[in-house]
Amino acid sequence: MTHSGSVVKDALAVVRRSLKEMGFSAKGAVFFRRGMDGNTSLLSVQKSQTSSAAESRLAINYGTYSKRIGVALRDPASYEIALDRSHWRKRFSEGGREKWLSVKGSDAVEQSAGSILQGVAIVLPELRDHSTDEALRDEWLSGVSPGIVEMKRLLYLAILINEIGHKERLESVVADLRALVSGGVHESLIERQLTDAGLRVSR
Repeated sequence: MTHSGSVVKDALAVVRRSLKEMGFSAKGAVFFRRGMDGNTSLLSVQKSQTSSAAESRLAINYGTYSKRIGVALRDPASYEIALDRSHWRKRFSEGGREKWLSVKGSDAVEQSAGSILQGVAIVLPELRDHSTDEALRDEWLSGVSPGIVEMKRLLYLAILINEIGHKERLESVVADLRALVSGGVHESLIERQLTDAGLRVSR
C-alpha cells in the first residue's frame, strides 16, 4: 500500500494547480493571494501529528494578513505569508466543530485532491468576506476575533480605526486595551506598539 503521506503530497500538487488558477501562489502547503489593498489571503493544509502510514488527517486553515497592521507594527516581510502571523484566522469546521479530512494510502490522488478542494470551496467565501481592513475592523468592533486573543483584537482594531475610520471609537478602544494589560507583563510592550503605530492617545 502507498504511504498516505505520498498520496497527500501528490494531492497537494493538484490542489496547487487549481488554486493557481484562482490567483494563489504557494510556498509549501501554504497558499496565498495578495489583494489590491496589499492584504494577503492565506490557506494552509496542515497534517495532524496523529497521521500514520495508513491514514493522514488534514485540517484546512485560513486567514487574512493586514498590510496596514503589519506596517504599523513593523513586521518583517515574511509574516505576510505565515498563517500563524495572520490577523484573522480560522479552521475549516462543520456544525461548530473542526473538520479533519482523511486521506488513506489506498485513496486515489484525484479523489483526495477533490476532498481538499471541496473544503477550500466552502471556506473561500468567508475568507473573501474578511479580506479587507474594513471587514476586519467591523468584525472586531462587534467583539468577535477568530484566532486571536482579546489584547490583539483591541490593538489591531485601534490601528485600523486610526487609519480607516470610526475615530470616535479610538479613545475607548485604547482605554480598554490599557485596562486589559495594566500591571501585566504585556503593558510596556503594548505602550511601545501603540507608539510605533502612531497612536498617541493620552491616558
